[in-house]
Order: sequence, then C-alpha cells, then structure tokens
Amino acid sequence: MTKSNISHKMFLNLMIPFVLSTITQPLLGAADIAVVGKLNDMSYISGVSIGTLIFNTIYWIFGFLRVSTTAFSAQSSHYKDKKSISDIFFRPILIALIISLNIIVFQDIIFESFIKFIQPEIEIQKNSDIYFKILIWGAPFVLTNYVLLGWLMGLGNIKFSMIMQISGNVLNIVLDIIFVIFLGLKVEGVAYATLISQIFSFCLGVYFILPYSYHKYLNLKSIINKKELINIFCVNRDLMIRTICLVLHNNLFTMASSNLGGEILAANTVLFQIMSIISYTFDGIANTASVFSGRAKGMRDNALMKNCWKKTLYWGGIFVVLITIIYLIFESDIIKIFTTLPDIVTLAEKYSKWIVIYPAISFLGLTFYGVFTGSAETFPIMISTVIAFIVFFIAWKYLIPIYKNDGVWLSLLIFYFGRGIFLIPCLRKTLTEKKEI
Repeated sequence: MTKSNISHKMFLNLMIPFVLSTITQPLLGAADIAVVGKLNDMSYISGVSIGTLIFNTIYWIFGFLRVSTTAFSAQSSHYKDKKSISDIFFRPILIALIISLNIIVFQDIIFESFIKFIQPEIEIQKNSDIYFKILIWGAPFVLTNYVLLGWLMGLGNIKFSMIMQISGNVLNIVLDIIFVIFLGLKVEGVAYATLISQIFSFCLGVYFILPYSYHKYLNLKSIINKKELINIFCVNRDLMIRTICLVLHNNLFTMASSNLGGEILAANTVLFQIMSIISYTFDGIANTASVFSGRAKGMRDNALMKNCWKKTLYWGGIFVVLITIIYLIFESDIIKIFTTLPDIVTLAEKYSKWIVIYPAISFLGLTFYGVFTGSAETFPIMISTVIAFIVFFIAWKYLIPIYKNDGVWLSLLIFYFGRGIFLIPCLRKTLTEKKEI
C-alpha cells in the first residue's frame, strides 16, 4: 500500500465513527420535536420548530468555526512547531467567544427579526419565545464546542469526537424525556434539556483537549496576528456566505410552510427533521473526505487527493441506496416517531415522497463539500451555493403559488441538486501545483 492510496478499510475506519457521531447532531432537534409531539398540541411542535430554526440559523452561519478548524487541524498534523499549532488552535476559540458574546447582547433584536420574518400564530410565537430565551445562554458553549470538535476531527481523533457528540446528544434525549414527559415542563423542559447537554459536551471537549497541552504555549499577542486572522477570515468568508444561503433557504422554506397554515408547518417540520438526519449522515462522509483531503493538501499529494474523490463518490452512492431502501420500508413508522397527531401524520405521509428522492438529489453537494473544506479551497463551495440559491429562489417564488406545499418541497430539492451539480466541476481546484508523482 502506497502513501497515496486510501483503501476502503481506511476510509471506513474514519467514516463509520464520523457518521455515527454527526448523525446524533440533528437528533437534538429531532428529540425536541418528537417529545413535544407527544403532547397533542400542534402549537408546541411549531413553536419548538421555529425556536430550533432560529438557533440552527445562528449556529449554521458560524458553522465555519468547525469546518475550517477541521481543515487547519488536519493540515497542522504535519507541523513540528508546537507554538504555531497552539496559535492555530486558539484563534478560532477567540473568535467563537467574541461572536457568542454579541449573540447574547443582541438576543432581543435577533428573536424579533425572525418573528417578523416568519409571522407565526400568537400561541406558536409564545412557545418559541420561551424556548429561545432559555437556550440563548448556550451560545458560548456551542460555538466553542465547534472549535474543540473540529480540531479533534481534523486530528483524526475519532474516539474523543464520537464520545463528545454522542454522549451530549444522548443526555439531551434522556433529559427531554425526564423534563417533559415525567416533570411536565413542556417547552421549558425541552430548552433546559438542550442547554444542559450543550454545557456537558463543552466540558467533555475541554477535558479531551487538555492532554495536547496547547495551553502551555498560549500567547495572546501571537494569537492576534493580523496576517493569520485575515487568512482565517478569507477562508471563513466563503463558508459564511455559503452558510447564509443555507440559512436563507431554510427560513424561506419555513416561512412558506407557515403561510400555508399551522398543520402544514407542523407536517413539514417533521419531514424536515427526517431530512436533516439524512443530511448529517452524508455530513459524516464529508468529514471523512475533509480529513483525507486536508492530509493530501498538507503533503501536496495529488494522487492522494484524487483517491479521496473516488472514495467519497463510492461511499456516497452506497449510502444513497441504503438510506432510500430503509426509508421506503419504515416510512410510516419513522414519521410516527415524531408525532401521533392523526392530521399531521396524514399530511406528512402525503408529502413524504420528497424525502424518498432527497438522498439521490442531494448527496453530491453534501459529501464533496468536505473535499473542498479539507483542502481550504472554499471559493467553489461559496459560488456553487450562491448559484444554487438563486435558482432555488426563482423556483420558490414561482412554483409555490401554483403547486402549494409540493412547490415548497420541489424548490427545496432544486437547491440541493444545484449545490452538487455546480460544485463537482470545480474539483480540480483542490489539487496542488505540484505535479503528481
């Protein structure tokens, strides 16, 4: 086996733990929706879904903290200067703390802006407000956690990154059940369960990072290096623009669903949670690709990079088939995990056909973006997502008035299809100037 070769075993050794750990992330929102869905009140489901949307929007915008940190971590694995590695680690930590402080300070403006945009019913708005006001205090823990997790993933430390994600998410699910089902805390219980799990995951992350001793080389003056900060923001600028497009398309999806009525919003929320779980499954493959492409870029090995492309495509295709078959078999049972309200179940089943075709439509964009982030080639990600969003917006504007909720879902899938189609032609950007050996 040459150094440029990635065997299926090597890829799977990283991919399986990454898939298992990343798939637990959407289970946070899914568990919240599933638990309140048992309370037989549509306003709870819709209220928590809007609260979840707000935080997903905030955290997705700054999701570059994890993505770019994974890339820098993977590339730094070949560095010998521990002080430089320490600086690379602490810069995004500093950025995370500054951002989270601003989120807390401007929380009222943030919430009111979303409510004006989505315009939910009064009872739904009240539940969203309860959820938001509690969970906003988790911002510093979530954003710092992105850096800790991204760093561990970039180093290929699968064990710690898995424990960090899975244990926090399992705790959240357990607390959801205790607080809501047994203690009757309703929306407050869901929010407190998530907040406690976020703090717990942060504490685990700090514990796992301490043995690397980066704190021994901590130098604030060195961290605030203008050139290096500009470099981070250049990479993150592209990822932020990409994420803003994701956020806008999700918000437009929710707004369109809300405009079609509370029952459609609740049904679409259930289906969107299922879609998110599928997306994060592919994200596990993207994280694997990010590690291998980061190593290839660090070693300037084009053969390794191309091997990364092939394995990403192969396993992405395998997962499309597996996910589609599983969903077709257990479609009704999966929907009923989230709610047993007859009208909502019926509506969700009616529009479930869009979830069936989602894996095949979306997997190229959801997996191959990891190749680009790992090699720090973020411009193609940004430009392909912007183009896909423009196409989506045109579809959103003209299809929904004609096809109603089918138009909502069709426009959403057009976006995900565009992300892959417009990204794949840019793969050569990930190669280095060095010729293949």
